[in-house]
Amino acid sequence: MGFFTRKQKADAEYSGRVSIESGGELDVESGGALKIGGTAVTASAAELNLLDLGYQLLVADGPITVKNGLCAIAKTVAGVVAATLANPTAGADDFKRLTIVNAQAQANTVTLTGGFGGGGAGEDVCTFSGVIGDCLSLMAYGGKWYITGSHQATIA
Repeated sequence: MGFFTRKQKADAEYSGRVSIESGGELDVESGGALKIGGTAVTASAAELNLLDLGYQLLVADGPITVKNGLCAIAKTVAGVVAATLANPTAGADDFKRLTIVNAQAQANTVTLTGGFGGGGAGEDVCTFSGVIGDCLSLMAYGGKWYITGSHQATIA
């Protein structure tokens, strides 16, 4: 519950605490500034939305659908998971980060059409070593997934 109902505007300058009910809005009009703890928030809505992280638990062969966040691979029955990863969309997905974690003791694979960083057929399959905790960290840019780090993963 807040001091003002949704979208109500105050004519007088107000300083102090403002509460906004769940689902409510805070509109800072042109020329205004939003500050948190005295620090101005200068990021655009698109930049702030990069902080929206997703999660996917992949338990069978199939696509990794999360583009910003974490995908854990853990098949519910014995055997290797053959995962596929689509290339990100240039512009819309730029700078999104995806971490893929091997959550089972299998040599799971991730295949990316066109290869990581556009490296082609020689760099299109990531194979984990078969140890829980193997991982691959990626960043999207220009319609490609670039490897930013890995642990016990082979790219071929």
